[in-house]
Amino acid sequence: MKIFFSIVFLIVLSYQSTMSQNTNYKLIKQEQGVQFFAREMECHDDWNGIHQLFYQIQVINTTEMQATVTWNIDIWMNGACVTCGKPKNAENTYTIELPPSGSLDGNCDKNSPKGLKVYIKEIQNNRSSVLSKFEITNLKVEFHE
Repeated sequence: MKIFFSIVFLIVLSYQSTMSQNTNYKLIKQEQGVQFFAREMECHDDWNGIHQLFYQIQVINTTEMQATVTWNIDIWMNGACVTCGKPKNAENTYTIELPPSGSLDGNCDKNSPKGLKVYIKEIQNNRSSVLSKFEITNLKVEFHE
């Protein structure tokens, strides 16, 4: 009986966690039929006590061609741009391949595609740096047959 209540409790808890996510994506950039959307996403690593808020980025190819998409992200923390004017290199340039009518989303996993989640803040630490805004920059879209 304890196991049954434990399972029910976990299901209710995970449902509440899922429902607390902002489910509405907002269009933030589009170029040549490729669209970038963002929404807030909570990421919890209970084992290590880490609870963070991110922007989850979704990229959608609305065309009927294979697309290579490359971009940078400029980030403002506590009102100051921390990436503006810095050289763009392989570490802060992101590239993905999207099939025709395909999409790719960031997620909480450590193996989430780079450039598809943007740190906002620590949920439990009010003294941490907080994202003021971010912008997709240097967006390039190349199509392939």
